[in-house]
Amino acid sequence: MSDSFPQFLPVMSSESSHPKSPGMTVYVDSSPYPEVTGAHDPETVAMLKEDYAGVHGELTAITMYVYQDGRSTENETFANSVLQIAIVEMLHLDMLGDAIVALGGSPSFDDGQNYWTANNVNYTADFKEMLRTDISAESTAIANYEKHAALTKNQSVKALLERIIEDEKLHLRFFTETLSALD
Repeated sequence: MSDSFPQFLPVMSSESSHPKSPGMTVYVDSSPYPEVTGAHDPETVAMLKEDYAGVHGELTAITMYVYQDGRSTENETFANSVLQIAIVEMLHLDMLGDAIVALGGSPSFDDGQNYWTANNVNYTADFKEMLRTDISAESTAIANYEKHAALTKNQSVKALLERIIEDEKLHLRFFTETLSALD
């Protein structure tokens, strides 16, 4: 695991005029993501669906961080950082969707029982409360990924979840350090 963050990645196209696109600060570990392979596995698919679009899944994290970006007009540095974290969460969502399909499932936006809803998102506008919510969300994501990695018999899924955990730890560290700097 790389211990430093963020990484700076240049934007592929210089034609963009969006103010946040001269380069991207990405809160992602530098190690590669493993590909998921395996036979039809409904039990593992059910766990991945929770991580994908459950109440505490990637879709909720993405939506919450994009909301926080929009609410953080007074703090452009935080807004940019949380938006870049949302982009990393989008990568996780995409990889989990691919894993779900590889194991015979459907990447629909549900946890296997309930469709995802915007009611899953915490819409606080208070900056410190946002950070506390983010810390809680990242801690929960890490715990869920650790539990699912321990429960699956598919070693490629286990490796993917363990790799995603490394990114989530960076996000948790960012939010924790940001909150600590305010106190």
